[in-house]
Amino acid sequence: QAEPILTRKEVRQVFANFPDIVMLSRELLGQLEGRLGAQAQPAWTAASGRVGDIFQRMAPFMKMYSLYLRNFRSALADISAWLGSKGAFAAFVQRASARGECRGLTFQSYLLLPVQRIPRYRLLLSDLQRHTPAGHVDGASIAAALQMIEGVAEFVNENIWEHEMALSMVEIQRALGLKETLLAPGRRLVKAGVLTKICRKSHQQRSFYLFSDMLLYSSGQDEAAGHRRVALEDCKVMDVPDAGDSRNQFTLISREKSFIVYAGDAGEKAAWMGALSQAIVAQREARGTLQMDRSQRRRLARARRSTLMEHPRVAENFDAPVWAPDESAARCYICFRAFTLFVRRHHCRACGNIVCNACSRKSIVFVGRDAARSEGRGCDQCIARLFGRDALESPPGSVHRFLAR
Repeated sequence: QAEPILTRKEVRQVFANFPDIVMLSRELLGQLEGRLGAQAQPAWTAASGRVGDIFQRMAPFMKMYSLYLRNFRSALADISAWLGSKGAFAAFVQRASARGECRGLTFQSYLLLPVQRIPRYRLLLSDLQRHTPAGHVDGASIAAALQMIEGVAEFVNENIWEHEMALSMVEIQRALGLKETLLAPGRRLVKAGVLTKICRKSHQQRSFYLFSDMLLYSSGQDEAAGHRRVALEDCKVMDVPDAGDSRNQFTLISREKSFIVYAGDAGEKAAWMGALSQAIVAQREARGTLQMDRSQRRRLARARRSTLMEHPRVAENFDAPVWAPDESAARCYICFRAFTLFVRRHHCRACGNIVCNACSRKSIVFVGRDAARSEGRGCDQCIARLFGRDALESPPGSVHRFLAR
């Protein structure tokens, strides 16, 4: 037995559910011929003939085109690759295209025809409605069929958009080397691009991906080096006015991490700030309509009671500070001691200022919404401001208080 030109799997890759579309088209053609053909009983007349009801019955089934359209782009890519790598397939396509019944059209051109079918049905019904006299027996059916076809077109376009969005998320996941999936119910990609992040040691370009529920960005020069996520629900976006060489900057503040970035120009900055602000508002509104699961509420309440017993004072709604760049401080923010090889720089996790080790011997316990704890260094000024000066007299280490994030 000769080896097939394409395997069954490859044929399905190209045609998807095309056999179902052929059956639907034959059914539609049969009904139209039964109404309009030479053998139609009763014979067709323009004054009393009807076709709108046929399209009304068939319109719901036309949603099956969405599967074919979702597959169309990848099918063209596969065909292009096979024409270069599969000699038997390329020869077959060339022979078939030379046949008279193909009318000089390529294989890819015929694959495009089903993609154009729904828009053509809509144009057909629009023309019928425009040329149908007022009060005609078929007027209401044509109008209803047109509305249904427009709904099918919207459904198909939305389906294609969601599919392409999922492919984009999978590609981002691959580029960043993420182990966890980015695909989640209701999540969509809003904006992607490159911004320059002001880090503690330098300014670095990072790839940013704004989703409907979070901001994701690469945490190193190499895309696959790592990533950071920032939940949008508790985010704030603040403008940084231009001053000297510092231009097109804005600040992103969140409970997990806060930082300053800048765009290439004012237009890009405005686009990012607008997209972020809209996404934050939409996420807060969406979260406001959701009710927390009862078991989850009980778990968080138990964790909070346990934390309160261990750490009696609570400072609510704490946002992570923007860290001061290392080069911005030659001396400790508190004691003004010069930094050297032996006097190292440390960032306070509460205010973001740079201090020496002697002025930041205590740490602060941060508690997130999910009751997870993290510990970070705090300077003496923040310890005294948040927990009282008595906390400075306690031994080095974690103070017996916590900040709720």
